[in-house]
Amino acid sequence: MTVWKNAVLDASEQFDRKREVLLREAAASFNRRGYHGTSLAEIAKKLGVTKAALYTYVPSKEELLYFCHDSAMDTAIDSLHKAEAGGGTGLQKVSATLLNYLEMMLGEEGGYIVLLEENAMKPAHVRAIVKRRDQFEQGLRGFVAEGVADGSIVPCNPKLAVFMVMGALNWGRKWYRPNGDWSGPQIAHALTEMLERSLSSAPSDALTEDPARAQFDEPAAAAPKPKALRRPA
Repeated sequence: MTVWKNAVLDASEQFDRKREVLLREAAASFNRRGYHGTSLAEIAKKLGVTKAALYTYVPSKEELLYFCHDSAMDTAIDSLHKAEAGGGTGLQKVSATLLNYLEMMLGEEGGYIVLLEENAMKPAHVRAIVKRRDQFEQGLRGFVAEGVADGSIVPCNPKLAVFMVMGALNWGRKWYRPNGDWSGPQIAHALTEMLERSLSSAPSDALTEDPARAQFDEPAAAAPKPKALRRPA
């Protein structure tokens, strides 16, 4: 028998939801202030709860950092699986993976990515995250190699191509601001388009005539007029 037709979250669902909110806020704080510059007390204050309440969801700050990384890898691996299921060329699979990953990373329901803080984790946690990251990168390399073979991606070294892509993806989380001029979905689509064009064997055809992206188009700003040069006296 359902309770309130499942309109009210049960205890387990409430726990998971609150934990997701905690991870997003923690990741945002780690990215802004760094792991060592962030305290659980500060995170608790932003969430409007006591520091003691946080220990219901994480046993320590180090575990919280690990959970942020692990949740980010959940999103990454899930993006690979969705792209594979969607089919298409190797380039289309790469693009689908990147777009889904970026939308989650920059969206309200994502934001678990933490940069440059691996050394703060326990060695066992670092190994676990590196193993999952390698799995994600291997999947992307497979799509790149598939694209080279089917002609949709320009001949290249898949490993080097993925390093370039991952650098662009992860750094986006560092400079992105939710209150900036561009929304998360706009940046996700724009970055995906640029990365797709950089890999495509026919960049002039990449992402053209796609109505799903039309809503994210933004007119280019007018180029500033050059200042008149002064003649030397």
